[in-house]
Amino acid sequence: MDNVPNVATRTLSRRGHTYATGAKKTLENVINNLWDPEDNPDGFVSLGVAENALMHEELASYVKDSIQDLQTHAFTYGDSFYGSKRLRSAIAQFVNHRFQPNQAVKQEHVVATAGLTNSLEQLAYALGDPGDGFLIGRPYYTSLPKDFGSRAGIQSIGVAFGDVDPFSMDAILKYEEALIEARKDGVPTKALFLCSPHNPLGRCYPREVLVGLMKFCQQHKIHLISDEIYALSVWQNPEVPDAVTFESVLSIDTSGIIDPGLVHVLWGMSKDFGANGLRIGCIISQHNHPLLEAVKANSLFTYPPSLSDHITSTLLEDTSYTETYIRTNQLRLAENYAFATSFLKHHNIPYSAKVNAAFFLWVDLKPLFSNVATEEERSKQGKELSGAIMERLMAKKVFVANGEAFAGEEPGWFRVVFSQPKAYVEEGLRRLMSAF
Repeated sequence: MDNVPNVATRTLSRRGHTYATGAKKTLENVINNLWDPEDNPDGFVSLGVAENALMHEELASYVKDSIQDLQTHAFTYGDSFYGSKRLRSAIAQFVNHRFQPNQAVKQEHVVATAGLTNSLEQLAYALGDPGDGFLIGRPYYTSLPKDFGSRAGIQSIGVAFGDVDPFSMDAILKYEEALIEARKDGVPTKALFLCSPHNPLGRCYPREVLVGLMKFCQQHKIHLISDEIYALSVWQNPEVPDAVTFESVLSIDTSGIIDPGLVHVLWGMSKDFGANGLRIGCIISQHNHPLLEAVKANSLFTYPPSLSDHITSTLLEDTSYTETYIRTNQLRLAENYAFATSFLKHHNIPYSAKVNAAFFLWVDLKPLFSNVATEEERSKQGKELSGAIMERLMAKKVFVANGEAFAGEEPGWFRVVFSQPKAYVEEGLRRLMSAF
């Protein structure tokens, strides 16, 4: 029976074999062994996963109350596979209130999915064919190439900015250069993807840049996908009093700028409401009915859970509660940002400035590493350098996200999440320092 695993592997499809043998287990090993000061003091402290735990007690209490009104209808397939009419109406109402759209979002403009990952993949299927490309500015959320490419076959065309501010008008030329280069390589470009506010840089795009990118997309007849999952996780940073705040592309009058059928917005419950596990995301497209029909045709594979549908509908319909929830969350994010950056400053750890959104910092760990690196470690460059730093962190049971996985343009940068209780963040930062 010793050869059973080999036989089993040989019976897989080529793609099955690739998935079975190519998957990295780092994150799985971390989340299966998380630190608890009493129950698991030797576990990993994770500051690498973009989860916001600062409002979980309030959210849990609200969900318990909302379940009291659960109807038996929630145990059926409901009235669609792409979110109930109630959910889509609640999302539309909420977006109209919070995102200031130029034209009111209607229930029929919304398709709900089981989390935003499903929304991303659905757009990849509907907007591109295998081998086509989507432009994405670097650094970018680590899972995007898989979300777009793993099954839909869309290539992620990373856009490098060098010394150019990716939130400036000058950055548009970099998108142009990347598109031209992709065409030379025989890769048709079908869309430009924005994370607005940005992951991992925690900044917002100025309105003029959003308009400039719209004009760029119109010029090249490509779609603009604006992932606004962190839209309401924007807070006051006293270090940057004039920081650009969030504006949705929905708020921009597209007349004379771009065909509105090319503009699509994504949003969900994972970040602004700290509910990654609720698995509710959505696509909003106000002027592209064929796209929504294409997504609906595959919606059985991305069907949002009925219980999550009910909970989300109840929450978003409660305007008074969501106002208080969002305001409190923003205050707590600002406090935790100040706490984390105070630690970094005290230890002279560089980080990317101008942050006023989301819940992570883009941190340069090369200076700390260079102080203690062995001769062998000093010889490492690029991915190997970032890998050597990661090895030191993992040895101290602290997990932060390696910037190499985010297509960072310079090695040694890492994404550090600060939206956990302060004692947890402090333990993680203490371990980070002990690694060096």
